[in-house]
Amino acid sequence: MTKNKETIIQYLLKQIHLKNADYIKKTMENFDVASSTIYNYIAELESKNVIEKTNADFKYQLVSEKTYFEYSTSDLLEEDRIFNKDISPLLSHLDSNVFEAWRYAFTEMMNNAIEHSSAQNIYCRVVRNDILTEIAIVDDGIGIFRNIQNYIKATEGKELELSECVALLFAGKFTTASEAHSGEGIFFTSHLMDEFFIRSDDMIFARDNFRDRMGDSIIKPNIINARTIVCMSLYNKSRKTTEGVFYRFSDMEEGFFKTHIPVAQMFVNGSPISRSEARRLGEMVKDFKEVCLDFANVEHVGQAFVHELFVVWAKRNPDKTIICENTSEKVENFIKRVCNTK
Repeated sequence: MTKNKETIIQYLLKQIHLKNADYIKKTMENFDVASSTIYNYIAELESKNVIEKTNADFKYQLVSEKTYFEYSTSDLLEEDRIFNKDISPLLSHLDSNVFEAWRYAFTEMMNNAIEHSSAQNIYCRVVRNDILTEIAIVDDGIGIFRNIQNYIKATEGKELELSECVALLFAGKFTTASEAHSGEGIFFTSHLMDEFFIRSDDMIFARDNFRDRMGDSIIKPNIINARTIVCMSLYNKSRKTTEGVFYRFSDMEEGFFKTHIPVAQMFVNGSPISRSEARRLGEMVKDFKEVCLDFANVEHVGQAFVHELFVVWAKRNPDKTIICENTSEKVENFIKRVCNTK
């Protein structure tokens, strides 16, 4: 297969995976090839059992191989041994940067399930196809967000809503076991993966606009009483590296000094308006030197929120830098107006 043909096929498969209705047209336009070429590639992929026809609205889907594992925490589990024995053989064909990304992500999330969930059973599913790999780790423990809720109540006497417990995970550095953990695992894993979410008690932690993925299909019937589902996927040809993600937010001199907050995902209504929301955000990021606020899909912000964060908090923390990205013209102008008001 020529390099150009392989590139086109990888692109085509990705569009099919994303269920893009214009997958043929987009591939033609992107690579300046005839429709007959695309249809020939589709026929070839179907004959090789890479894709298959469906009875659903979207004509094709990728053929995937699913592998299941079940573990009991009474067996004194160790995440590296699980990876080396069960997961590594399934991923050995991947490029080294992708393999290392999976080794980091899997061991971090499996360790959380082993050490923090109070689970009796842990269940794992690995899904592989020609363009990506997906791994889900499910446990029957207390539930990650409820565990955070109980921890905050016990240590600070505060009664947090579960949605507020979800928000605590966005900045990084939060942990319920600070004597043994840095709290960085979820943060870096969520940036390393192409798709990452945690579901527990009908609450979702995700950095992107969630694409109707609630995780129900991950559970094998009658296997486990799922309390926490961690699902992550990465394209097999990804160029991401663990070093690249670490260097984006940390360095040798200052360690983990920079964080990234997806504002629309952090706040329940997607558009923060109050001073209390700003104060909670300020408290979350107080240990970082640089804070990047991603305003993608935020339609509006409140005057009180902006003033409290960009004026009051900023004056109290002159050594901190706030960077805004993906702000709409409306939101950007509003922030400037509030900050410039005497």
